[in-house]
Amino acid sequence: MRVLMVVAALVLGSMGATKADTVDYLDLPLVNGNGEQRGGVHPDLPSDRAALEQALTGYRARGIAPTRFKALLWHYWIVRAAEDAGVNLSEWDPQRTADSNRAVIFAVYDFYAKLYLTHPDTLRWMGFANIGAPAFAAGMLDLGTVPELRWFSSMLMSMQKHIFMDLGAMHAAYLHGGIEAVQELRDAGVIDPDTTAAWADPAQAVLEFSSREQNLVIADQFDRMRSRLLPPGEMVTYAITVAGPMPVPGGKTPARYRPLFGGPLPAFNYADRVARWDFLSNDTVPAYERLSADAVHRIVQRPFADRVADYRARVRLLDLVLPFRSNSGVR
Repeated sequence: MRVLMVVAALVLGSMGATKADTVDYLDLPLVNGNGEQRGGVHPDLPSDRAALEQALTGYRARGIAPTRFKALLWHYWIVRAAEDAGVNLSEWDPQRTADSNRAVIFAVYDFYAKLYLTHPDTLRWMGFANIGAPAFAAGMLDLGTVPELRWFSSMLMSMQKHIFMDLGAMHAAYLHGGIEAVQELRDAGVIDPDTTAAWADPAQAVLEFSSREQNLVIADQFDRMRSRLLPPGEMVTYAITVAGPMPVPGGKTPARYRPLFGGPLPAFNYADRVARWDFLSNDTVPAYERLSADAVHRIVQRPFADRVADYRARVRLLDLVLPFRSNSGVR
């Protein structure tokens, strides 16, 4: 009887090992590639780094084309980035309220600051992303306090996660695997050749990565925000344009960059991808590039929570009203 039990245990153990060995992560669709749901790019992918590394090692050893394990590879570097940021990817859900996600929102931007401060010469985009983030985070929190506007808050949080999944993961690949890891992301089709090439020239990286962020990663999400019918997305996104200050010293606000009839309102909607990129590429990015390294350090070293507080609507209400008072002749 004992012999039979041992044999049965061996058989069952063998069956379990076979099942584990046959887990197939090839050709998985990117069902959460835009970051709008909880977790990573596909629900079947584990969050355990060792399991992901084992699967990647096996596919590489078999000479399988990276395009076939694109989801696995991308998910792996998202997991690495989340670990570095101290974020639980499996629980990161933009559909929760902004207040519930506050710790994650702040942790991501603190992570960007940490990467810039540790690698100021090579990871310059991280400094730019952190400096521009307080107004963005304040918008998530402010919109989240109004029930009929919470969908817009969720979309902003989705954009934050989408950017992290794309550019954050790419930076994690570079830090932990060097340019070869970035090139594997390119070979898998996660990033394009121009983005890969930008790693060779940090002076071009800020503009190139910003273009990828605005014109590829979150462009469709901004379009969906603007086309929302109830409440009208055109009005909400234009209000964001009016209210959104430019945190980069030396950069203009949208209204100062292109005023409507010379008045206090902007002549464009920030959700318009062409107008947004014109504004960012011709004013905001150059303003950042003009900052000294010491100036960037001083800004990103200031607690992120304090900088977000400066851009909350209740704090800036007078700033938002004054242009209209001035334009109407009220003093």
